[in-house]
Amino acid sequence: MAGNNINLKLLQTFLLAAEHGRFRRAAEESNRSPSAVSMQIRDLEEQVGMSLFIRTPQRANLTPEGRILYEQVRRAMADVQMGLQRLSEVAAQRRGHVKIACAPTLASTRLGNILATFKLRYPRSVVDVRETPPAGALTLLQEQEVELYIGPEIPNLTEFQFEPILQDRLAACVPADFDHGAQELTLAELSHFPLIMLDRQTAIRTLIDRIVAEGSIRLNIQYEVQNAYTAIALASAGLGVAIVPSIAIPMLPSAEFRVVPISDAAAMRAVGILTARGYVHNSYSEQLIELIRTEMRKP
Repeated sequence: MAGNNINLKLLQTFLLAAEHGRFRRAAEESNRSPSAVSMQIRDLEEQVGMSLFIRTPQRANLTPEGRILYEQVRRAMADVQMGLQRLSEVAAQRRGHVKIACAPTLASTRLGNILATFKLRYPRSVVDVRETPPAGALTLLQEQEVELYIGPEIPNLTEFQFEPILQDRLAACVPADFDHGAQELTLAELSHFPLIMLDRQTAIRTLIDRIVAEGSIRLNIQYEVQNAYTAIALASAGLGVAIVPSIAIPMLPSAEFRVVPISDAAAMRAVGILTARGYVHNSYSEQLIELIRTEMRKP
């Protein structure tokens, strides 16, 4: 057996293929092509000197020899992961730091209560918060400047993992002068009002622009602003109807406007936690993630 020089990537690919029973699924999870995975498995089989899989058009099943190798490698990898986790926890206890990024709307409405609860549970912890839109969060995660991002889902990402926590519907802040008593409004109906919108640098505006383009809707935009709180302030002053994410609206009712849900099917986005694939979180960040899940699901 010429297996002395077997590298870690071959074994990781082998584990994925064994666990999924399909080379294609292993390729998807490892962001490689099926042919690359198949080649790696053949390399491994040549190095150990025996077949590890029985290949059929539908599946790749382990041979008895493959099952023996799988059990050994799985246990070894689990031990390595546990050792790395312990090292990460030791480092976290020494530093006591968790670094996170958060969408500005969430930072102002939800993050305060979450961090207050976290501080009560872990008085020695220190949390560094970077407020940033989604595009900035990707750079911070790639460079490991932060461990996680709390914000809206970013589509078509392969290097990151998104965990949805809640669905955030768009809403209209309607001042009394424009309020006809509707219980919900469509974007087509809102096109008849003077509108206060977030600018084109925001994820919300990208979502709205896509909906109105698909529906050939022309909006009457009077003001464009950079953040939801400015939009809400302008609506409070009676300057128009503000379209903002529901999560950005203060929980206490306002005397200056009424909050009306926007009923278009697509006027909704997932909000949750974004992390880099394969990143090993320390115990503090794991506890904070669990708290974020719990607190953000509360009404």
